[in-house]
Amino acid sequence: MSGRAHRIGAVAGALLALLAAGPVAAGAAAESSVDDASLLYLSSNDWERQSETRKVAMAADFMRIFCTDQRMSAISLADCLDRDKADGALFERAMACVSALSTGR
Repeated sequence: MSGRAHRIGAVAGALLALLAAGPVAAGAAAESSVDDASLLYLSSNDWERQSETRKVAMAADFMRIFCTDQRMSAISLADCLDRDKADGALFERAMACVSALSTGR
């Protein structure tokens, strides 16, 4: 249970840091091109327009920042996001993909 609490704490800490920098980060994202965008700021439509190489790079960046459990590869995360067409923010979908792997679903 402490491993799960540690993962939740790490994700919560990262999210709090992003929320604190929200206006600055949002402004920076608006000024950058979609090619420079993070998975955090992409819509589902923006994700679908990315090249496979760019998707894997964004997935790897997401895993490095938000996941202390690195059992899922960036390629697997990108594939999961391509298959998962659920409603919701891409960030939430990525968290669900990683969570499903760690819970064995």
